[in-house]
Amino acid sequence: MTEDDIEGLRARIEQLEKADRAKDQFLSLLSHELRNHIHAIRTNAWLIKARARDVDLARPTDAIDRQVVKLSRLVEDLLDVVRVTQKSHLAFEDVPIQQVVASAVAAAQMAVSTHRRELMVAVPDGALYIHADPIRLQQALSNIVQNAVKYSAQQSTVTVRVTEEGGFVLVSIKDHGVGIAPADLPGIFDLHPEGKGERKPNSEGLGIGLHIARQLVQAHGGTVSAASEGPGKGSEFTVSLPLVASPSNSLEDASLTPKGSGALSILVVDDNRDAADSLAMLLEAHGHRVEAVYGGEEAVQRAARGDVQVALVDIGMPTVDGFQVAQRITATPAARDTLLVAVTGWGEKSDRVRSRQAGFAYHLTKPVDFATLASLLATAARRPY
Repeated sequence: MTEDDIEGLRARIEQLEKADRAKDQFLSLLSHELRNHIHAIRTNAWLIKARARDVDLARPTDAIDRQVVKLSRLVEDLLDVVRVTQKSHLAFEDVPIQQVVASAVAAAQMAVSTHRRELMVAVPDGALYIHADPIRLQQALSNIVQNAVKYSAQQSTVTVRVTEEGGFVLVSIKDHGVGIAPADLPGIFDLHPEGKGERKPNSEGLGIGLHIARQLVQAHGGTVSAASEGPGKGSEFTVSLPLVASPSNSLEDASLTPKGSGALSILVVDDNRDAADSLAMLLEAHGHRVEAVYGGEEAVQRAARGDVQVALVDIGMPTVDGFQVAQRITATPAARDTLLVAVTGWGEKSDRVRSRQAGFAYHLTKPVDFATLASLLATAARRPY
């Protein structure tokens, strides 16, 4: 190979790497924009359901919410194709596997209810710690649980069991569903497995859940395997992850210690007026005192009055973005105790790091799950102001 050939090859590699980075940036931007619009749709569906007295509206609003969840899943699948193999996108910490499993089970509850399955969870009493990104590992386990739920018969039981073995924690997800043919087992985690046969009921997402799960588990230094005695005999997926020593201490954040409760004074900040207004009305319907503003500068001025307890702030706003809003509110003496929550379409590790650095206590990715937001606000209501 001549020097010219080598130089040409290097130039080609550089072009491909540049094109790959551009593709990743485009998909990330596209996902962010889609999340914003999905968030507005879902919030309005919640609002209609919260305010409507006509029971006939319950069914269509529930249907809207279910379809929004599926659309959101498609967006996440799209983004996962980009980020799943990039370990730099993971935020590792020492966390008990029980906490991750509980989050994964909670995330799968809608699928459990929709498909009329029973979910049994068995975990050890003592905390078993792993070194993991809890959000991404939760996604991996949730993908497997939802897969088990989809391929099980109605009113059957899916069992999630956590055990310890030889320095590893094992998470078993077992169903009594359609099973897997022996010939299909080797390719069950592939991106487009061949011959999945009858394991294709009304599919949701892009059909890459198990592939994503394997990639995420492997990024955590673990393994995942599948076993089945054949069609009609159920299946069992086992995730194995290395254990780490328990942290020497884990002090609770004193600012979040429950101390009282009640309605909150909340500021909703979003340049998307539909999203801001609908979220504000939804929170008002649940008893909070809420004001919506549509720009960063206006948000800083409003918070400076000192009576805002919680600010739900969009990040991607023009002129004064959410990071700047958080920094300026934190630096304002009268607003220093305001609990800052990022509510945004940007959900990568780097975005979360920037949120913490700017002063946000929480980072919620759109479309926000209302149960998660309600739990956060209940905790916030117990803070001393």
